[in-house]
Amino acid sequence: MKVGFIVRTGPYTSQNIDTTYKLIKALLKKGHKAEIFLYEDGVINIDEDIKSFEERNIKDRIVELIEQGVKVTACGTCAKFRGQGKKDIIPQAKHGGMAVLVNILNSSDRFLSFGF
Repeated sequence: MKVGFIVRTGPYTSQNIDTTYKLIKALLKKGHKAEIFLYEDGVINIDEDIKSFEERNIKDRIVELIEQGVKVTACGTCAKFRGQGKKDIIPQAKHGGMAVLVNILNSSDRFLSFGF
């Protein structure tokens, strides 16, 4: 089974990316697949400059998921509005358009949305 996710909130402002991370870890453990689309403030979750020494490190968690085969795409338009260029994101992630989101929706058996 493949589960698609959209995350619309940034790191450390809500638990959405943490919940997504934990769900995907459980899915992968059971042999399922997952893909993430970051939208609106969610694009900040792949920012290369996230540094957390006391809290959980969101950037490291995203990289961990990618290394386990999870595709992570951020809305390019949302990123541009927030001043985030391709050089500003973790190298393992990418920017994309709404077509990526549509493909995730069409190819997923289940789809979960985490927002405001």
